[in-house]
Amino acid sequence: MIEWNNLLLVAVVSVVASTFLVAVFSLGMRWLTNARHLVPAVKKGKTKAVRAEVLNRAGAYIMFTICATGLVYGIYLIVPYFHLDK
Repeated sequence: MIEWNNLLLVAVVSVVASTFLVAVFSLGMRWLTNARHLVPAVKKGKTKAVRAEVLNRAGAYIMFTICATGLVYGIYLIVPYFHLDK
């Protein structure tokens, strides 16, 4: 018999997790694009532009790391080989 509560729980968690990962990746892409647009100002030697570029790149790489970590964790949950007793 189907346990509908568990099916609903899996559906909600998968929708929330995928929405979160897409939002994190999109935010990372936005910050990386902002950093690339600041490169001409950095070459002119503007101090605020250098700080903004560094912060945008660091934030983008942190977002990509969060996204990759979520992806690896999802693969870990799906592949049964990782859960076998050895």
